[in-house]
Amino acid sequence: MNEHPISDDERARRQKAIDFARTNIELSGFALSPGMAALGVRFVAGELSESEYIAAALAHANSLPASAPAQDYFASLAELEAAWEARDRP
Repeated sequence: MNEHPISDDERARRQKAIDFARTNIELSGFALSPGMAALGVRFVAGELSESEYIAAALAHANSLPASAPAQDYFASLAELEAAWEARDRP
């Protein structure tokens, strides 16, 4: 059920924002979690307002297990880039 009826223009704006965020995440070498993908679908469909989407995204992020920051894995940008190159080799 659509709790927040939105126009086609608003739906397109929301889809563009979700696509932009997903692309940035993927370009950073990560993947969008299934939970966040589902929230994005609901937001674009108008089931969630912008504030509800943000609150749900934060709640989802806070429910995930903590992980070490990238700085804990790599001592330098060169080391990170070398890891990326090695990942792409057959």
